[in-house]
Amino acid sequence: MGINDCNVINANYKRVLAVMEKLLADRYQHACGCSRCMSDIAAIALNYLPPHYFVEHGCCGDDHGSPWVMIETAVTEAIARVLEQPHHAPVKTGQTAAPHEKNTLPR
Repeated sequence: MGINDCNVINANYKRVLAVMEKLLADRYQHACGCSRCMSDIAAIALNYLPPHYFVEHGCCGDDHGSPWVMIETAVTEAIARVLEQPHHAPVKTGQTAAPHEKNTLPR
């Protein structure tokens, strides 16, 4: 037992990923899906939200975290910010990811 056995989770992390997946599929199909853009969206959205940490101990954490409407707002703003200023060259029309990346959500 020690510091490496610490298992603290931000309850908003999985919620942010779930909302990202839904919004990107429903409203932002044109968004770059490279791992850098997906990670940037998740990080920006999580930074907009207050942290909700809990200790994982046989609990799934579904009752923890910010309200879903707050998460949707944070993710929407994060997507807009990354679309406006991605950390790579612009993606060509019809292309869904930067040429050097594959389309993946952070895990």
